[in-house]
Amino acid sequence: MRDEPVSDEGVLGLSDRHEQAGIRPVEPDLVGAWSKHGVYLFGLRAPFSLVFLSWVTAASALAAEFHWDRYLLGLVAAFFGLVVGAHYIDIAGSKGKYRPFFPEMNVRRVMLIGVAAALLGAALGVYIALAYNPLFLIFVALASFSAIFYPLEKPKILHSYPGFGLAWGFIPALGAYYLQSFKIDLLSFGFAAFVGITVVQMHHMAVLSNEKENLPEVTKNARYLLSLHRTAALSLGLLLLLSKVI
Repeated sequence: MRDEPVSDEGVLGLSDRHEQAGIRPVEPDLVGAWSKHGVYLFGLRAPFSLVFLSWVTAASALAAEFHWDRYLLGLVAAFFGLVVGAHYIDIAGSKGKYRPFFPEMNVRRVMLIGVAAALLGAALGVYIALAYNPLFLIFVALASFSAIFYPLEKPKILHSYPGFGLAWGFIPALGAYYLQSFKIDLLSFGFAAFVGITVVQMHHMAVLSNEKENLPEVTKNARYLLSLHRTAALSLGLLLLLSKVI
């Protein structure tokens, strides 16, 4: 992979310059504050990532037993592996998709940070499994595989709606519940299936928000539905977590 000019900065006044250049956003989080402060902040993919971590939180809090140490360790591992790792790898490996928005991006550096973060997330997952329950290694292996190979589209079938639902919905939710209770029951399986289907719905709304391929009315409605989805996920995660405190 050819290295690119080194720069930690995005483009100041990004939205204005995109309008002048006629570049239309291809994803909803390329609109607004997250796209204006450089590729490294954008790489956190905060709107989606907060939804993802909210589903993980909700699944953890649904378990009859709740352990803060397991929850926080699991959240940190998910953050490094499936937030920083997967998204940085995706941005670096997307064949110029994000280049118009971050023309000074150092592709090699973004990729290295992504791989390092994914491996750190995997290492934390292994520590959690050894400290609490070795069977949790199954979830660590599946999540780590997804973090690295889903954004690289290898195998191709993984980079699909079913693959996305499993990698960013079903498996993390089921794993979060299992880490708290050390069991899989109908409640955990049902909630994980719900989350898996719901994140696919969210993904499809993000696709509809692509301004290069859809009419302005479609993108506007898709972004509105995405905001409702995000609010619902954040509210559920926060309220269920508060139920463990109050």
